Amino acid sequence: CAVGAAAALPCEAGSYSSATNLTDASECTDASPGHFATTGSTQQTACAKGSYTDAYGQGACTPCAGGTYQDEEGKTACEPCEAGSYCAVGAAAALPCEAGSYSSATNLTDASEC
Repeated sequence: CAVGAAAALPCEAGSYSSATNLTDASECTDASPGHFATTGSTQQTACAKGSYTDAYGQGACTPCAGGTYQDEEGKTACEPCEAGSYCAVGAAAALPCEAGSYSSATNLTDASEC
């Protein structure tokens, strides 16, 4: 606790610590790229599929933009959607174009673009 504090203060969003004797917020550890930490976290959490973060000290992950996807946890970027498929915002996988449609373009965001 900080000197004079009436109660323990949690680590701020984007940082974490499992220690109990911290005296300053600077003693908290920043979350690594591909991970986030909410206020009061004792550990960092990997970004879920369909999201990413490419910076240290993030309190949340960013959903993949339309036309991109991420099929693994804890990543620092999203991948371009593949030809013959589309990817909505926050996609964890590229979805194939509907039967009878196709596109050689990448980064499609909706089935109607096939």
